[in-house]
Amino acid sequence: MRASLRKLAIAVVALIALITPAGAVSGAGAAAGIPRPDDYFGFHIGSDGHLATWDKMTSYFQLIAKGSDRVNYEKVGDTTLGYPYVMLTISSKKNLDNLNRLVAINNRLADPRGLSAAEAQRLSAEGKPFYYVQAGIHATEVGNSQAMIEIAHRLATENSPTIKHILDNAVIVMVPSENPDGLHLVNDYFNATAGTSYNRTYPDLYQKYTGHDDNRDWFMLTQVESRLAVSIQNKYHPEVFQDAHQAGTGAPRMFTPPYLSPSDPNIDPITVQQTNALGMAMQRGLTSAGLKGGQWGTTYDYWSPSRQYQVYHGSVRILTEAASASDLAYPYTSSTPIGDQEPDTNFIEPYDQKTWTLRQILDYTSSTFYSGVENVANDPYNWLYNFYKVGQKAVTKTSPYAYVIPANQRDPQAVYDTLDILHTGAVEIRQARTAFTAGGKTYPAGSYVIYLAQPYGGFAKTLLEVQQYPQLSQYPGGPPQRPYDVTAQTLPMLLGFTADLVKDPFTADTTLLQQVKPAPVTMPAPPAKDGAYAVGPESYGAFQFVSDLQKQGIPTFRAADKFTDGGRDFPAGTFIIPPTGQARQVLQARSVTTGIPVSTISKVPDIAGVQLKAGTRIGLYKPPNNIQSGWLMWMFDRYHVNYQVIKAQDYQADLSDKYDAIVLPDGVSKNSIVNGLKATSYPADWSWAYGVGDTGWSKLRDFVNNGGTLVAYGSATGTAQSLLDLPLKPVLPTDSSTFYSPGSLLSQQINTDDPAAWGMSPDNPVWFEGDQAYQVTDSTKYDAKVVGKYPDSGEQLQSGWLIGGKYLNGAANSVEFHVGKGYVVTFGSEAGYRTWNRAEQKMVFNALYYGPSQKLDADQFAHLGG
Repeated sequence: MRASLRKLAIAVVALIALITPAGAVSGAGAAAGIPRPDDYFGFHIGSDGHLATWDKMTSYFQLIAKGSDRVNYEKVGDTTLGYPYVMLTISSKKNLDNLNRLVAINNRLADPRGLSAAEAQRLSAEGKPFYYVQAGIHATEVGNSQAMIEIAHRLATENSPTIKHILDNAVIVMVPSENPDGLHLVNDYFNATAGTSYNRTYPDLYQKYTGHDDNRDWFMLTQVESRLAVSIQNKYHPEVFQDAHQAGTGAPRMFTPPYLSPSDPNIDPITVQQTNALGMAMQRGLTSAGLKGGQWGTTYDYWSPSRQYQVYHGSVRILTEAASASDLAYPYTSSTPIGDQEPDTNFIEPYDQKTWTLRQILDYTSSTFYSGVENVANDPYNWLYNFYKVGQKAVTKTSPYAYVIPANQRDPQAVYDTLDILHTGAVEIRQARTAFTAGGKTYPAGSYVIYLAQPYGGFAKTLLEVQQYPQLSQYPGGPPQRPYDVTAQTLPMLLGFTADLVKDPFTADTTLLQQVKPAPVTMPAPPAKDGAYAVGPESYGAFQFVSDLQKQGIPTFRAADKFTDGGRDFPAGTFIIPPTGQARQVLQARSVTTGIPVSTISKVPDIAGVQLKAGTRIGLYKPPNNIQSGWLMWMFDRYHVNYQVIKAQDYQADLSDKYDAIVLPDGVSKNSIVNGLKATSYPADWSWAYGVGDTGWSKLRDFVNNGGTLVAYGSATGTAQSLLDLPLKPVLPTDSSTFYSPGSLLSQQINTDDPAAWGMSPDNPVWFEGDQAYQVTDSTKYDAKVVGKYPDSGEQLQSGWLIGGKYLNGAANSVEFHVGKGYVVTFGSEAGYRTWNRAEQKMVFNALYYGPSQKLDADQFAHLGG
């Protein structure tokens, strides 16, 4: 009883303290050498029109760590643009002195194999739960990173019972900006444009490649910042991950979990329930503090791993979304109380004021943090022991048993990329030493086995399995309930490889991989004088060879038809390279890094082919803040493609003077080309993105008619159709109750003899997220040919969610045209979505390089253009 009363007393004192503004709590004061934030930054943090910058924030955090024995400062790594990626570890001095032991306890509970329940209970009593709070991943959501300044100062300096209780019973891992590049770009631009007539919001992607999609990278793990965050998760195994965001100005003043349905079934029910409970504790804290307008159970779901790596690793993910102010840091005002005014069970007290400020964003964000970490500190044993239970359930599951990724697949790059993702995600991968049988199928030595009874087997399973998204509607008989992100992430379909689910136990002689490497390759002996080197077109990684060869000025050819040499069949699109010593050196180096084999042929066949244009020059349309253009830019940079972002200044001459091929990703519209940014709204630094007018629009058309190549996908297909009057007609209903595909993988039939589809599997699925399918209205115009289409009948859905699949029957997806002297390929689907669907994206690369190539007849090809 006494223990219960003592806990109650602590909770009451904590609640009173937490609802008191920072700095007003009894016992608060500056520790030696640590100035208050307002004094250090020269303005009141959260005041209208003021934003702290990253360079000054990092120096302040270092100052806090130097002056307080409660705070450790660590530079975890460098960001994409080279800024410091910073982490603060905050707890009592005793806990920080014992940090290695506390981390070891968390590691042991996270992987409880061989750990008895009694030992787990002892460790749970000894350990301290870790609370990982991250802010600023979306850099224009400025308030949450600013809040971290005050939170860090308070935790470092305040001596109240509340703060002492939190620090004694929890370890806080704080990443004050998950996107330092964006904080630098956005806040510095905001400050630089103060006192001008220019728009105050940074107009471009606030992460070099991904912009707002930087929190959709939690399973592909393409970005430096994503991997740094994963390294923190994998080291500390926090019980809680709070991801602080902002929503629109009219949204609820603060969202917290519980989330909407559905939850991914690979998330443990304990994790889901603890998420719900902690989110409700935050809502209770808001209400107790008189902070109105909090809401839960709306908009956001618990489905896609693209946004929640943590939940497959034992942590609850708490998304907090404060409403935004105007122009980042100025009050938002309304003639009526802001937001919905109808109370509901999940929206107890509507916000009844007409103004909303940056200061309030900080207050609401801080409230959720303190309520969350207080809840954890009040019950450290159960947070740790439930963390153990989640791990124990994961390691003792019996069915399904494993996934097997067979050796010797058509795309070694796809297998390597997948293994790298899983290994980075702390999934154990084993490789067979000898052949074995599983699920009635025989697998060769070298095949990979991923047993699902392991701590993070759920992460592997959600990435390898087919998604079956539930049919949810907004109300009975109503339109579909929109998922917050997408509904499918099946890596074998996205990347183009085979992974077999085996339900029943089997025996195999395997070894645990300590690191992931590309498949081993052996370079063949140099071919005879009349022969050549050959690289198959099956792998999307093959275009890395193209970049390397072009960089060295080595001629590169492709066979336009299948052929046989030495008893081996080679498909159309096979890359053929003359047998020089320089070529051998380039091919061997890239083969080692990709696992893609190089072979030889004894004689170049007498068939038609093409010679790729030397140094093929690619232009990327990247309107400011166009996310899909950014993702494609990442892929181009990764593959060292010879490309440039198209600038308005390029239109001062003919586009063909600078580019051989131009790509329009999803989201590139006529408006973004013709009008672009306004010179009156953005300074001259942004002149590259100013509109080019109708004259520029006509020059883009001339580029194609005069022999240029144009590739468009997603909504940009409509842009290309408008530009060139392509004979395409959209066929899909616009009513979401009739047709709906919110990020799914759909069936496709592909003509692999067409140059745009060389190397493709004939049934490679396509990614479809609110896209369009087409009918070719006149196949004689521009010699229009369908390259990829939806089946005439049958099941269109492969993974995810689809309503009204019958409307896709027989419709065209990818179509090629010959416009004037130019070559055009369009994709109704997003053929380059977040770099996820790399197997499909290969068609974009095919088209970009084929269009400018020199077409060779059989005799020319047999002599490799000579």
